[in-house]
Amino acid sequence: MRMSSLLGLGTLGLALVGVPLAAQALTTFGGQVTASLPAGPLTSKDWLDGKLGGGVGLHALIGFEGGHAIVPRFDYTCFKKSEDGVDRKVQMYQLGADYNYFLSKQVNSGPYVGGGVGVGSTKFELTGLGYHSDNTPTSVYGAASAGWMFTPHVGAELRYTWSRYKPDVTDFSPRGYTGKPTVDSPTLNASLIVRL
Repeated sequence: MRMSSLLGLGTLGLALVGVPLAAQALTTFGGQVTASLPAGPLTSKDWLDGKLGGGVGLHALIGFEGGHAIVPRFDYTCFKKSEDGVDRKVQMYQLGADYNYFLSKQVNSGPYVGGGVGVGSTKFELTGLGYHSDNTPTSVYGAASAGWMFTPHVGAELRYTWSRYKPDVTDFSPRGYTGKPTVDSPTLNASLIVRL
């Protein structure tokens, strides 16, 4: 694992260990269902051609006074594209934590903005014309978000994530891939949030 991945894991671990010490009584658990749009190189014809993907996730919201919250979360997102006898699939697994600030100064109520960090693992698969190649590199990611909790149990969120991977797809010669291309994999995610 690279140094940047270890740094991201260490930062996440320290945040999660320190959070319960200062938290209010408000801790809720929930999940999210996501529609995801790839951006950057993933929108190219060689990868996903801008095809919409979907995902699911789980999170906990740990609230503090003044509208501050830490949100440990797990997100899974999948994209697929089939064309000219070649199937492409990109699956993202992300584990991290977001900081959210509720503009109403009341956690889990109304509009909020936030940002986060974490570690992601993305599986890149190319299949077709008698060949198969896949690779699952790991990298740190960053996120920025804005959302609205309509009630304490239902909300919506827009979230932008960015990470950089170097998948090894040298076996997939029919498409002309060689070595380890650098693939920036930003995504724009629109999620429905449900909390208990």
